Amino acid sequence: MAMKEVIYALMMAGALLTSGCNKDEDILTKQKDAIVRYLTSSRKMVAEQEVGNVIEENPPFYTQFGQDVFRHIVNYYEEGREDWAAVEPTSTLDISFAAYTFSGSEPTKAQLYWSNIPALISEIEASNNNQYDNLIWSEEPLTVQLGRGAVIRGLEEALIGCYAQDSVQVYMTSAAAYGKHALGNVAKDSSVAWYIKILNVTK
Repeated sequence: MAMKEVIYALMMAGALLTSGCNKDEDILTKQKDAIVRYLTSSRKMVAEQEVGNVIEENPPFYTQFGQDVFRHIVNYYEEGREDWAAVEPTSTLDISFAAYTFSGSEPTKAQLYWSNIPALISEIEASNNNQYDNLIWSEEPLTVQLGRGAVIRGLEEALIGCYAQDSVQVYMTSAAAYGKHALGNVAKDSSVAWYIKILNVTK
């Protein structure tokens, strides 16, 4: 498969898992539990609905969408944030990003499967790691069009409601990412994490 086709497939692939199989349900439950454990233990966050029960001022929190998508907005409490352009269901966004497979702990370079961040790309090129031999990554911002089925479900759900200039971390089970598809360096049934900076939002 040509690199252009792999990149297109990574953005287009849906997560259409059949729920009749206990094994699939077990995988998704374990992935969900690993994400929640990481966010609440390693990252010391609370679920959004628990923010009002915490004494700490402006506690870091995550928002959960269904059973499969978890979002943390790093700069949520930044003054003036709501004056920025909002991401709506049909917005077009320019983003910089690093996308990782997620195993339940802080993602590492070894788990990176796609990025357009120049410093990360330089590190990968210097590492001579053959896991990246067939990848051609652009340093240009990635344009993401919501509402057209051109984005994996986890990103589609998590980006709506953010604002231009937000730094967003999205964690998703394989059901909200690539499901049973093995694409590039992403194995089937992989949980993934995307670390995103929204550069621009247009309607």
